[in-house]
Amino acid sequence: MLANTWKLLRRLWWFVFAVLIVTFSIFNRTGVALSLGPLGSIDGFPVYLIFFLGVFVGLITAAAVTGWLRLQGFAKRRKAERRSRYLEGQVSALSENAHKQHARQAHDAASDTNAIAP
Repeated sequence: MLANTWKLLRRLWWFVFAVLIVTFSIFNRTGVALSLGPLGSIDGFPVYLIFFLGVFVGLITAAAVTGWLRLQGFAKRRKAERRSRYLEGQVSALSENAHKQHARQAHDAASDTNAIAP
C-alpha cells in the first residue's frame, strides 16, 4: 500500500514538473540574441532553449565528472584489494614459518633431553 502511494506521488511530481516546463517554454518563446564570443551571435534564439541547453550541458558535465571519480574509486579499491591479498599471503607465510620454527625448536629440545636421559 505504501509503495503504491509513493509511486503515485512520484508520478504526480513528474507530471507537475512536466506541466511547469511546458508552461515555462510557452511563456519564454521570445527570441534573444545569443552571443558566442568570437564565433559570432545568433539572433532569435528562444529563451527556453538556452535554459534547457544549459541544464543539459550541466547534467552531462556532472555525469562525466561523477563517472571519472567513480572510476578512480574503483581503481583505488582494486589496488587496495590486491595489496590486501598480497599482505595476507605474507602473513600466512610468516605464521607458517614461525610455527615450523617453533615445532623445530620443541623437537630439538625434546631430542636434547632424550639424548641426556639414557
